[in-house]
Amino acid sequence: MERSMCGKLCTAVISLAVALSYSANPAYSAEGRYVKKTPLTIGYSIQSAQDPYWQGYIHGIQDEMKKYGFTTLLTQDSQASAQKQVSGSLALINEGISALVISPQEPSALVATEAAAHRARIPVIVGDVGAAGNYDGFVLSDNYHGGELAAQFVEKALGGRTGVQEVGVISLNPTTSVNGPRTDGFTQTLAKNPNIKVVADISGHQTLEGGFKAAQAILAANPKVAALYCENDSMAAGAEQAIEQAGGRNPLTDPVLVGFNGDPIALKLMQEHKLAADVAQNPYQQGVVAVDMAWAYLEGGTPNFTDPAKKIVSVPVELVTPQTLPEFLERVKAGKAY
Repeated sequence: MERSMCGKLCTAVISLAVALSYSANPAYSAEGRYVKKTPLTIGYSIQSAQDPYWQGYIHGIQDEMKKYGFTTLLTQDSQASAQKQVSGSLALINEGISALVISPQEPSALVATEAAAHRARIPVIVGDVGAAGNYDGFVLSDNYHGGELAAQFVEKALGGRTGVQEVGVISLNPTTSVNGPRTDGFTQTLAKNPNIKVVADISGHQTLEGGFKAAQAILAANPKVAALYCENDSMAAGAEQAIEQAGGRNPLTDPVLVGFNGDPIALKLMQEHKLAADVAQNPYQQGVVAVDMAWAYLEGGTPNFTDPAKKIVSVPVELVTPQTLPEFLERVKAGKAY
């Protein structure tokens, strides 16, 4: 998901909160410090509550918390503001929650929240985007494998063609934590195929307009490009418009257009035969895993990390194609994907 930079006011608020937290909590130790409070409550600080992706997180948290006897979920909508998220997260902590899940607008702003939560003996689980500071767990998609899945689809789609096939990448902002693995999974997989060459990698700045401009530039410089891989679905939608504007081209075959996220806009494009494939994340399952991690700590244990050194649990992604779309939409409708 997107990241933004705090303004001066936000930075000042965060710095003050960090100073106060450290002065009150100079030496935090994770062992044996978490406490179940009554009523058993989870707090979830959301990056943007209107985004279907984060709504999927809420569904996963709501379903899994019942398994452990949590009775209440308190949510806080940051409305894409790091400043609101800092103050809102502190408000959740003051409500007496037993665990905090936070999907950060600005990961660097997590430090103050983590310190305050630990002072209140609350574990902090970071849900996607990026993690920083003394967090207790980090749940995110297996973005590298998502890039691999996209590359494998492109290889299969271009497999019957003669000559070296040119492929373009429309990437996220370079500073976005998932940009690297989404790009590397794709390019490193294709690098093993002598019949395919990545000829362009342009940032679409995570927006539809950015995807449109990046695709225009790639198509102009590489008129024979056979596939475009877009690292989120807004950029894929923009790229599709650029392909249409180029005239006489079909995004299912010329160039083969692949997106990433599983967002509603991508699913609609696929239904309209304008997107060849999409790597779908599963925010619902990420919400489930976040609750499981929090409960492990509250029980005095340790979660089963995918990467123990970074306290990460990677949640699988899947490739959605027109053939598998109906089944995927059924899971979306049932609230088990988004």
